[in-house]
Amino acid sequence: MKHVYCPDVEGVDSQAAGLKGSAKMIAKLISEDSICIELFPGGHTPDHAHNDKERLVVMSGRGETKIKEGKRDIKPWDFLEFDADEQHQIFNNSNESLIFMCFRNQK
Repeated sequence: MKHVYCPDVEGVDSQAAGLKGSAKMIAKLISEDSICIELFPGGHTPDHAHNDKERLVVMSGRGETKIKEGKRDIKPWDFLEFDADEQHQIFNNSNESLIFMCFRNQK
């Protein structure tokens, strides 16, 4: 069993790490397939897709996700699942941090 208190994990600034298309984003690698993302107000992930499913759980804050069909508001306790090759982007359009967990390579 692995037990991690996510706030204790050191984060990496996405722009400093060379992640193009992101802004005001900190990524914390929790495990091989799990990442905690913090988007500061006005921040966003890159517009991207993966070759596998990605699942997100919003922990705190509010924002929106952009998919092919348009934009949807997201809030704490929301669960999102993106299919393989599905373009998506997360925006923090609020005045507080948006924190969510990302899980990939799930069977």
